[in-house]
This record gives sequence, C-alpha cells and structure tokens, in this order.
Amino acid sequence: EVIVTPAPSGEVLHPRKGVAMSPQPLDSMAAPSDFQGDRRGLFADWLASPTNPYFDRAIVNRVWKNFFGRGLIDPEDDLRASNPASDEVLMNWLVNDFRAHRRDIRHLIRTIMSSACYSRSSEPIPGNEHDFKFLSHYVPRRLPAEVLLDAISRVTEVPEAYPGYPAGWRSLQLPDAQVANSFLSSFGRPERLSTCSCERSAEPSISQALSLANGGTVNEKLKKDHGVVGRLVREKASDSQIVGTLFLSALGREPSESERKTFGQVLSEARATVGTDPEKAQIFREAIEDLYWSTLTSREFLFNH
Repeated sequence: EVIVTPAPSGEVLHPRKGVAMSPQPLDSMAAPSDFQGDRRGLFADWLASPTNPYFDRAIVNRVWKNFFGRGLIDPEDDLRASNPASDEVLMNWLVNDFRAHRRDIRHLIRTIMSSACYSRSSEPIPGNEHDFKFLSHYVPRRLPAEVLLDAISRVTEVPEAYPGYPAGWRSLQLPDAQVANSFLSSFGRPERLSTCSCERSAEPSISQALSLANGGTVNEKLKKDHGVVGRLVREKASDSQIVGTLFLSALGREPSESERKTFGQVLSEARATVGTDPEKAQIFREAIEDLYWSTLTSREFLFNH
C-alpha cells in the first residue's frame, strides 16, 4: 500500500535555472508567487473550468466510447487540433448539451442511449460492412470482463464471491484490480499499471475459450443447488417455463419457434430417459445445465449487438 500526501513545504527547482517555478496549469495563468494553498486545488479548478476547451470534449468522448467501442475522437485520449472528431457537428452538439445540463453524466448517458445512433441494427447492409467510424451500423463488441462476469452471475443466480467483500458484491464494484480472479484476468481486465485505456483488452484468446468450455466459473455456478438450475428442478418447472426463463434472463427476449422446439426436444428426451427412475434424475438436471451453458457461451450472450 502506498500513501501519498502533499508536502507542507518545499519547491521543485527548475533543472537549468535552479529557481522555483510558480504553479501553472496548461494554457492557464500561473499562480501568485505567494500562494499558500493546496496546489492540487489550482489544477482541479483549471481542469473543470468552462474556459478549458478539453475537459467537456474528453468526458463526452470517453462516455461515447464506452457505448460504441470507439470515441468520436480516436484514440479517445488524443485530443488535439490535428485529430478532429469523425463528426465534429455531433461532438459540438453533445458538448454544448453536456454543459447546458451542468455536466450531468446521467443526462449524457441517457441522451446517447436513446439516440438513433445507439439503436441502429448491427446487421450491415451492402456498402457499409467495413464502416467502423461513421455510425452507419452498430458494431458488435464483446462485453467487458466485469460486465460479463456479473451477467453470468445474474443469470445463474449465483453471485461471485470476493474475499473481504460482502456477499452479492459485483465485479463492477471492485475498487481495483488487486482482487485475484482468473475469469476477469482471462477476459481482459486491466491491471491499472498505467493511465492508458489500452490496458483493457477485448482480443479473444485460448484462455477465454478454455474458461468458457470447462472452467469453473460457468460450470460451477450451474451446478450449485441454490442457483437457477436447482431452483427450476425444485419447482418442477415445465419445459416451456425452463426455456422461457433461460431466454428472458440471458438474452432479454422470447425464444423463436425453432429455438423453443429445439430446446424443448432436448428436455423432453431427458425426461423420457429419466422416466420414473429417481436414480436417473440427474440426467434431466444435466440437460438443463447444458442448455444454460450453450446459451451463456453463445455469441448473442457474449456480445453487445
């Protein structure tokens, strides 16, 4: 653990002139030579000042990248005159609206998520298949590591356990990357060793495939008696109820007729195998687990479309 505190006195001298330099934020006025306050306050005041041309654009751009996978300015931390936004009119409108609403992040998120841009289909049409810049269609992207693990925990009804944190604590609530978790590491959780957002990776890997195929995260959650599979078995849910619960919780939609038929056939065959033999009851439970596993490892679940 490293504790950083402001020094009560002392100066950093200019390396060539050997004299103390007055604190001066970028493109701003220098502080008075007799300034005695916390100099971090000067920096914070400049950072959020209405006269700072970078602050609002940076916030808007980063929030935009969070939802689209790419900022209007790319890379998202490269704000300069020679790297304009892909849609400067849209960027200026968002910045002005952000300022008009007193820099309300919730309002900005609501504006973006209710926009026509965000609601566009991920299915490309002839001519825009390779467009990743001008918002002609939504570009599917894999869920971030923390979101994916939280989603799996929610669907299976088995929260992930983190040592030292309350039961039901979500991955998104973890304050840093010091909490060891092999699933989060495999799916690109950043180590936070630098301030670059490039630390987070969305690239596929063998460890991800192995984690989903036979790792403990998905499979162990499905085997828990207090999880969703155990609950459906105890409640003696019908095949239709099992399939409907799975699709609504995992994919947020009703199953199609072909999906309902295919999944229902798997369950009906398992029921027929079990029959009235209680020693074979595990076969039906494993069939439910297999259906959940196949859905939780599908592209529709793993990717935001």
